[in-house]
Amino acid sequence: MRRSLLALTAFLLLPAAPAAAQHDHGGQHDGPAVPIYNASFAVPHIDVLAGDTVTWHNASLRAHNVLADDRSFASPRLLMDGLYEHRFGAPGTYAYFCQLHPSMRGDVGVHRLLLDAAKEPAAPGKPYALKGRAALPEGTTVSIQADGVEQTTATVGAAGAFSATVSPAATASYTAVAGGESAPPVQLLVLDRKVSAGQKVGKRKLTITVKVTPASAGSTVVLQLKLKEHFGWWPVKATKTGSGGTARFTIDRGRKVQARVLLTASDEATELARSATFRLR
Repeated sequence: MRRSLLALTAFLLLPAAPAAAQHDHGGQHDGPAVPIYNASFAVPHIDVLAGDTVTWHNASLRAHNVLADDRSFASPRLLMDGLYEHRFGAPGTYAYFCQLHPSMRGDVGVHRLLLDAAKEPAAPGKPYALKGRAALPEGTTVSIQADGVEQTTATVGAAGAFSATVSPAATASYTAVAGGESAPPVQLLVLDRKVSAGQKVGKRKLTITVKVTPASAGSTVVLQLKLKEHFGWWPVKATKTGSGGTARFTIDRGRKVQARVLLTASDEATELARSATFRLR
């Protein structure tokens, strides 16, 4: 009880963020951002490039703050819609927490090299462009590696961007390496099957028809919705394909959210293929 009172007292002594920092004017931020929902940092770990500015946005009714474990950065008290920004210069891992809710923790990984996450799966043996950013001098050569083996190289451009084309044969983790620095690994899925999905709107129900090609009976398909309350993609239904490689999901109408269908192993978690993202009608 004494510790709780001390923590609360310390927090109440924090100044509130000024009015200009208390509103996000629509919630759109350039660069990396960490939303705060209720009593959690929605993105507990984030990787950024040295020189990037991270924005914390309090989307909760509760007041919060952001304090580095080593006290290298500290926000004022953030009321609802409050913002706090901090620029990270030196590479390293920076842990932080909320003083009012000490169980709320997060960390920022700062790197000199970053590979962009793969936006879609690759096809076996087909060219695929990998892109990234570097806080390194223009002209620096970057080694693009898959599971520790160099696949190709790239050159850092004037704005720090670089790109390279690979022709993957199988799913692998890629990274970028230069001057003793390496980017966090990024998985590139290589898939030889495809999933498509269509919608049919009824009065109260929405039917989603799924097609797996080449056709495969008994395959597991999972319907995922992008839900704010789950901080991203969330599985809502799973079923098996029929003899023609097709399946159907029936759900209630009303949720105007993004959806996608995954072909998975029998565990309903190991991804084998993914449909294009679509919005429920």
